[in-house]
Amino acid sequence: MFKLFKSVGLSAYLLGSSLAIPYNTFDGEGFPACHDVSKVYQPNSVAEMVAIVKSAAGTNTPVRASGKGHMWYDTLCSDDPRTVIIQTERVTGISGFNLATGSVVIEAGVTFFQLAEYLHSRDASMGYTLVNWNMTIAGAVAMGAHRSSIREPSMVAAGVLEIEIIDGSGTIRKIIRDELSDDWLAASTSLGLLGPIARLKFKIYPDSKVYAQQKT
Repeated sequence: MFKLFKSVGLSAYLLGSSLAIPYNTFDGEGFPACHDVSKVYQPNSVAEMVAIVKSAAGTNTPVRASGKGHMWYDTLCSDDPRTVIIQTERVTGISGFNLATGSVVIEAGVTFFQLAEYLHSRDASMGYTLVNWNMTIAGAVAMGAHRSSIREPSMVAAGVLEIEIIDGSGTIRKIIRDELSDDWLAASTSLGLLGPIARLKFKIYPDSKVYAQQKT
């Protein structure tokens, strides 16, 4: 089982260091996701994300992970001004592309648009996308984001084959898709409570053309 994720520290990768600063949503100033945080980190790799967590596993400092901050509410953080943010925007590696097996591995900060461009250049696709293209896929999975569909599975997590999460000890835990596993069911809509998503193995398909007709 997972060790509940709750702590972080480290002076490297620091974006802001003043106490009790707001962390804003994608809409900018005046639209806080968190009213009071002590620091915002912008790591450049999964390894740096792990280092941040490991260095503070015993400090009991609250931590939250954020992608592009695409949200409408100020409920990302608790009211603890010691809270720190790990912003994943720079962690955008894409690897392991294999159209034959239908999968690709993406890191925490990859957005729908970034993955769509990458796949399109290789004659592949995710099979769908969201209206809010600037969302990180990891953030969408963690928050239970979905599309609208009657015939096909609607959750973004429905396209995920594996999830790698940094748990509360700073250890990467890999959870393989298994609808009968409690670990999988928890990780596929974790709300960040199990730790930041480090990587996802995502299902892909051969590219196709989509036609639409609108009558008014």
